[in-house]
Amino acid sequence: MIFKTHLNLAAIALLAATHLSAPAYANETGCVTNYDAAKDYFPDKVESKYGSGFEITYKGNVKYIRNKIAKENYVLYQCGTPAPTDAKPTPADSLQVGNWTKMVAVPGSKIVLDSAPTSAILELLGLQNTVAASYKFFTVTSPCMQRQLDGLPHIEQKFNKRRLVRRVAYELGNSDLQWTFTTYGMNDAHSFSVNPEGASDMLGKAEWIKFVAAFFNKEAEANKIFADIEERYNAAKHEQAASAAKKTVGFARYNKVANGTIIGWTIEQPQAWMAQGLSDAGLDVHNDNMAAFKDIDSFNKATSKWDVLIDLSMEPLTHGGATVPEWDNLVDGYKVKDMQTKGTGSEAPYLSNKSIYRSDLISSYRNATDYNEHLQIQVD
Repeated sequence: MIFKTHLNLAAIALLAATHLSAPAYANETGCVTNYDAAKDYFPDKVESKYGSGFEITYKGNVKYIRNKIAKENYVLYQCGTPAPTDAKPTPADSLQVGNWTKMVAVPGSKIVLDSAPTSAILELLGLQNTVAASYKFFTVTSPCMQRQLDGLPHIEQKFNKRRLVRRVAYELGNSDLQWTFTTYGMNDAHSFSVNPEGASDMLGKAEWIKFVAAFFNKEAEANKIFADIEERYNAAKHEQAASAAKKTVGFARYNKVANGTIIGWTIEQPQAWMAQGLSDAGLDVHNDNMAAFKDIDSFNKATSKWDVLIDLSMEPLTHGGATVPEWDNLVDGYKVKDMQTKGTGSEAPYLSNKSIYRSDLISSYRNATDYNEHLQIQVD
């Protein structure tokens, strides 16, 4: 018993020492009152190094971000300090198409949400309480964010056309809402695009945590979260590299029309980042050209070496649109029972092992999927 007590005391001392030695977060958490032109207002910084699709540089009280995917420039300056004069924001009523420059004071505190990956990032950073409104058609699968959005205002989009330019912007009105996180570049002075789907590397997708954190001066927190993801990802990659046996995985879809008739099957090419992730996880990814099949036997012959099939199908709805298929839809779509009835014993491994999967684990009643939320960010 004495030995156990000594262990507990030692553990407490170690935890206390770890807590005391943890680095303090240095970036401002609010507006400053006394501006110092010589001060570095962002001692905590981030950088992208994995083909994320954005670049960020720091200078005094300003952060300059280039979103290479949305083709936009974002200028963030510390609240309470002068706006920079070396960058001019695109006028809100400009007819310019793309390549906008947008400027805003940070850190953010009341933002509008219309981006599923941003929803996941805000939860990781503990910033869900900064969400003060959402776009009226925006949905998420996270129960925590669903509770946050319940009862908040729903923002409209306004559309107008001047000459040949169609403009779309979020209707923030005269409220104290600061900006909208969205998923594509817009002719809107107060929207910022978050695009992990455009990263060329799996870890580059996770680096968008740093991008969003820069709008809240949370660079130190983002660096820690990313470092943990990076460590886990690379550890798993290293472990799988030593494995001799590899399973083959391929992507496909069945093609169904609204009356329920299946009219064919397609072998798809995976997105580059997903192929990389699966390869790093120790799988052999079928990455040949797309191919279409009108009968199931031809499709099964082409996929006969696959151990795992990742489905990309959507179930058509009779009133228009589509929804995520359930397991019974997949069984019907790939004629699993028909193959079992034939009993040839030559069916593809994914059929005999029932190894048909999807990349979305959760879907909401409004068709939001966690594929667009956490998978885009937490690549480990």
